[in-house]
Amino acid sequence: MNQITLDETTNYIFQWELIENDEILIILSANVKTWLGIGWGNETNGMSNADYAIGIFDNKGNLNMSDMVVTPTQKMNKPNYDTKIGGTNDILTSYGYQTSDYTYIKFTRKLVTGDLVGDRDLFVDGRMTTLIWARGSSQNLTYHGQNNRGEISIDLSGTNKSVQVNNSKDVYLYWHISLMLGSFLVLMPFGIFVARYMRHYHYWFPLHYLLLGSAFTFSIVAFILAFMMTSDRKFSKHLLHAWFGLFTIILMCLVVIGGIMSHLLWKPDRKKTPIFPDILHAFMARLTYLVALVSIWTGLNTFGIPKEFSIVLGFVVSLFFGLVIFLEIYRKRYPNSVGDHGFDKKDIKLEDRNRTVDSTININN
Repeated sequence: MNQITLDETTNYIFQWELIENDEILIILSANVKTWLGIGWGNETNGMSNADYAIGIFDNKGNLNMSDMVVTPTQKMNKPNYDTKIGGTNDILTSYGYQTSDYTYIKFTRKLVTGDLVGDRDLFVDGRMTTLIWARGSSQNLTYHGQNNRGEISIDLSGTNKSVQVNNSKDVYLYWHISLMLGSFLVLMPFGIFVARYMRHYHYWFPLHYLLLGSAFTFSIVAFILAFMMTSDRKFSKHLLHAWFGLFTIILMCLVVIGGIMSHLLWKPDRKKTPIFPDILHAFMARLTYLVALVSIWTGLNTFGIPKEFSIVLGFVVSLFFGLVIFLEIYRKRYPNSVGDHGFDKKDIKLEDRNRTVDSTININN
């Protein structure tokens, strides 16, 4: 009996044995009480164009072993039962049981079933086969989360013991998350902060331009990586996170365009701030930030990121909003403040500040 560990955190083990060179016995086991699934294809293409065998237990502990598939033309990467798309159920035998912290599943099937619609053949001639494994977070067959799945390539003949771990999509995911957090938890809020509260410094605009420009670049790269994570390089219309991400990118582009127009149309002798493009640009920036936060939150839930990240996200965002509320109240209380410990531009001209401070020092002496 050959075996390999798919997931060390739950000791998810895949075992297999050939039966008379035309059948295969597969055993799945893990130190967790949930459904277990294994899939295979002949290329690393995510869940698309792959055959799946998924074991689900009912409330009485009975195993339901399902023969399922994701076809190349399928819009959603959610396995369908072979029998529902014109194929056949080719699981020959199955057996399984569960305890409070353990799941064991055993089944057999033909290497070549003849089901051209629902099955993908298994090869034992020395070529590498890509296995796609997953486990649930409950007994119900729902989305497994990013941390509960993986891909690995092995030789089912057992002669080649080498193993290839396919983790490129995980690398894309980590970079996607890092760039989005950097863009909308650091760069963009500070860019808004500079434009709102630091205009009395002569360098506010270059700093604002640098922060928002970097946030825009980060978000575009993160958006591209999101496509790299999908198996067919297409927009995932079934994911709420994907829609919020798309709205965020569209709004971010409008913010950048509005900022450029504000700069080009700015006039030093204007009497008041125009609605277009200046006020509209500021409004769009705030709306983009809020939509981005929703996008990040839905992303953390979609990909099964640990709840600690959501807690940290909530703390950072609360801290930023708390600071903004404090400064807004301060501006209402001291509407003529220039932002330097009570100096008032109504009574003290900025260019006379040094003279006033010098006089105060002389009096004290």
